[in-house]
Formats: sequence, structure tokens, C-alpha cells
Amino acid sequence: MSALEELAALRLSVAAGPDYLSQTAAARKALKLLADPEVRGTLQPVRLALLGSSTTTQLPPLLALHGLLSGLALEIHEAPFGSYRQEILDPKSALYAFKPEAVLLFVNYRDAEDGAPEVEADRWAGLWTLLRERAGCVVLMNAFDCPAERPGGNLDEGLARLRRLNVLLAERARGGAALLVDCDHLSGVVGKERWHDARFWHSAQQAIAPACLPRYAAEAAAVLMAAFGRARKCLVLDLDNTLWGGVVGDDGWAALELGETPRGEAFIAFQRYLKALSARGVLLAVCSKNDEANAREAFQKRPEMILKLADFSAFVANWEDKASGLRAVAKKLSLGLDALAFADDNSAERELVRRFCPEVAVVDLPEDPSDYVRTLDAARLFETASVSAEDRGRAAHFKAETARAELQTKAPDLASFLRGLEMRARAEPFAEADVARLTQLINKTNQFNLTTRRATEAEVRALLSDPSAWTLSVRLADRLGDYGLISAVVARRRGEDFEIEAWLMSCRVLGRGVEKLVYNRLVAAARAAGAKSLSGRYLPTPKNGLVKDLYRGLGFSLDADGAWRLALPKATLHEVAIDDGSRTP
Repeated sequence: MSALEELAALRLSVAAGPDYLSQTAAARKALKLLADPEVRGTLQPVRLALLGSSTTTQLPPLLALHGLLSGLALEIHEAPFGSYRQEILDPKSALYAFKPEAVLLFVNYRDAEDGAPEVEADRWAGLWTLLRERAGCVVLMNAFDCPAERPGGNLDEGLARLRRLNVLLAERARGGAALLVDCDHLSGVVGKERWHDARFWHSAQQAIAPACLPRYAAEAAAVLMAAFGRARKCLVLDLDNTLWGGVVGDDGWAALELGETPRGEAFIAFQRYLKALSARGVLLAVCSKNDEANAREAFQKRPEMILKLADFSAFVANWEDKASGLRAVAKKLSLGLDALAFADDNSAERELVRRFCPEVAVVDLPEDPSDYVRTLDAARLFETASVSAEDRGRAAHFKAETARAELQTKAPDLASFLRGLEMRARAEPFAEADVARLTQLINKTNQFNLTTRRATEAEVRALLSDPSAWTLSVRLADRLGDYGLISAVVARRRGEDFEIEAWLMSCRVLGRGVEKLVYNRLVAAARAAGAKSLSGRYLPTPKNGLVKDLYRGLGFSLDADGAWRLALPKATLHEVAIDDGSRTP
């Protein structure tokens, strides 16, 4: 069995055995797989510092396990027991020597002081700021898990203060100041009496009972996955006995179970949950073994249907295998298979997808549709660090892209197609209003990304006031819709060279000429800065092979030191079919 096959088997074993003992055994296997070059080549390495106010000994292996399952290779620095404040406040501590990319503050309700919640929230936010300024890292922190005991009963002031503090922390965390792991929600889901086991606290200072640590580690890994752009972007759904009860091809659209019966109500509840996912930017798609006309008819003729055809960014209904269907969905949406999650009631179909599309996250829907919502929610595949306007409009973007594809098939040639789109761009320096979206774009973009260097929101904001940094953000729209902010570039003058530090672009606009527009702007900026050459580097990753020849295609030559360089006196500008307010060369 290859290492990747072992990883697939590990994923199944974790899904089947969520208890502490089985997951600690799985964690030992995960540590071996993390040392395998074949597996590590598929993962994003992240240095994570774990700072706890209580015992954290059992946590690193579980975090490594769930990080692996989320696409992250975690290198974990575990601070000494109870030393989180000293580690943060001392600029010479082992924490800063470790140079973390992410810090997890593993705290609990006992760490909240009795003062005013507003003052307490400011105190924690001050620690986040210090971490970001000194380490330039992503900060995660546990939201406080309210205890099960209430000395004051229903009017307990301590609980009211903790709840108020959690609300204030969430407000201060907005915009990327920190990401909260909602331990109060988790403790409520698993049961507070089970989560807060006093025996483990008194004997070993363990704030979370061992039985609940796997659930916590999965949640923390999901938040990390979102912070580093590894969350899934599209949920692909089967239809029969997944979105409704029955088989539309056999039973007909009128006989499908939707509402009225307890089972039918469960399908309605599942569709409502999916609609809420779509509203915050998760793409929905269909992959069904069905006659397409029959499948579409069910959506058109059943008024109880919560989801409409317009809610799906891709609709694949045919008699091919589901693995082929998923590849077709990915192609239609210009996404990698690792951006997809798949939900199907049929275990044989799920196993086929695991075998032939191992990059896809497969959700094991249970037999009872009443448990569909809870099962999908617990998988935490679509966690997000923030929700931008671009996220909320993502489905509309993909619908417009379908219209563009149809237009392209009718155009006599590419130039005519591009002119017919009537594209307009706004290319300007980074602005404060765009910091959250720019940070999201930098951390989520993997394919059109020359260096794949990540940045925190604080680091992006610092560029706004850095006189040595030249920045460019690009928004694109056409007559069919608005793509939003789709490209970001950072460059600096170094001696006689104008060096491109970061250049990335959403794959949604590939082939539209945006890269040539950016190139023109870079050449103009380099000349204005008095540089004699323009240079950049391509740092290969498992996902950015798309741009390995970008610099070569734009006329750059590869230097002996691995940099691509363009002599500005010989640089020629490119014609683009995009109106950006400047004169076309």
C-alpha cells in the first residue's frame, strides 16, 4: 500500500472511530505519514505554536492528525505548562525563536478575570496585537467554554459575564485580528458535564476531558485550514435520497418526499442548511446518475423545493460514474478537485469517489436524513476566516461565467470574444477598505501564484504605509457581471532592479488578459522608479504549475541565480481588451 493509500485509509478510520483511543492510534500513524515525502508533497507546511494555560501534552499529536486530514503539515512548538503570557511578552522567548506562522492560545474559562468584560476583551486583543506585530502570524484563541456549574442558578452573574466577554472577543476578532475556536459551542454540543470532567482537572490540570480532545482538535484544524486557504469551496450533491426522498426517474417528480412526512421534513431541513451555506459563498453543484431533464423537472415543478436550479453553479446529471462527474464539475468551475466536497447517500458511490478522486472530501451521509445536517456541519469542511462581499456573490460570478462560456462558443475568434465582453478594470494601490479581501486572496490563491507566500492581515495593512512597497490590486467587471477584486501584486525597487515579491490572481479570470494588464503596469512602475530591470521569481508548489512559464511567456529570461529578469529598455507592452482608464499600448 502506498503512502497516499495509507492516508486514504487513515481518513476512513478517523471518520469511523471518533473516540479518543482510536484517534490517538490514528495520530501515531499520521506522524509516520507526515515524514513520507510523497504525502508531504501534497500538504501545506505550517509552523504552529501551542500556548496553553493548562496541560496540552495530549493535544499536539491530535492537532497533527487533523491538520494532515485538512491538508496541513503542522510543525508544532508546545510552550511549557501555563507560560503563555511569558512567551508572548518576552521578545526573546522560544516562541519567537520558533518563528510561528500561527499561534493557538489554548485557554479556558478559568483564565478570564472578574473585571469588566470590555476591559478583559481589550487585554486579550492586546496580546493578539503583540503576537501579530512580533511574529507576523495568524492568531487563534479559544472562546471561553462556560462551565456546567452555576452557583447563581439561571441568574448567575459569572456566566453572564463570560458570555458577554465571548461576544466582545468576537467583535474584536473581526477583520483578522484573531480567529476564535468556539469552545463554548463545542462544549454545548458534546455536553458540558462530559467536556468539563473535574477528575482530569484536579489530577492533571486538563481543561478539556481527553474524550473531547479529538472533537476540539478537528475544530481547531478546521479554523487553521480556513486561515491558510485550504477550506473546500464547493459542495457537490447527489439528488435521489440526498436532496429528496425517492428516485425521480422511477417515482416521478410528484411522488418525491419533500415536507409533509417526518422524512420529507428532514430533506427540507437539509436543503435549508445548504441554502445558508450558499448564502455565505459556498458553491453548490449537482452530480447525479439521472436523466438530466427528469432531474431538472423536480426543481421546476415542486414548489416545496428550498433549493432552485439557480442555486447550483454546475449541474451534471448523466449515467457516467460519479468520479467522472466530479471531474466535470471541477472543470466547469475551474476548480481543483481538492476544492470539492461530495455528499451522497450511496456508500458504493462514496467509495468509488474515494478510490478515483482521493483529493475530494467525501461526506458519509447516514441512513436517516434527519442526521444529514448535523453530519455535514460536524465535518467543518467550509470553515472561513472571514466572509467578504466577493464570497457572498460567488455563485452569481459562476453563473455569469457560464454565460461567458456560451458567448465564447459563438465568437469567431478569441479576440472577438474578449472585445465582446466589454471588460473594465480598476487597477490601483492597496486600500484600507480592501485589506480583508486582499488577505483572503493572498492566503487562498494557490494556482496563479508565483511565490505562494502567505500574509496576515496586519502584514497586508502594513504595506499601505510602507513607502518602499509598490502595490497593485485589480478589480474586473464585464457586461455580464462583476468579478470583484481578483489580483494582487507587491514589488519593491532594489538598486537598479524592480523586484516582484508577490503576484497572484484568481483563476476565474484566466485567459481574459489581466496578467498582461498587470505586466504593463509593472513595466510602467519600474520605469517610473528609475529601475533598469524588472525581476521576479517562480517558487514551485504542487499547485502552481499553471504559472511556471508565465515570466518566459512575457519575455523574461532566467538568470543564473534563479530569478526571471527583463531588461526595461527592451520591454514591449501588450495589447489588452480591457479598459483600465489608461491608453492602450
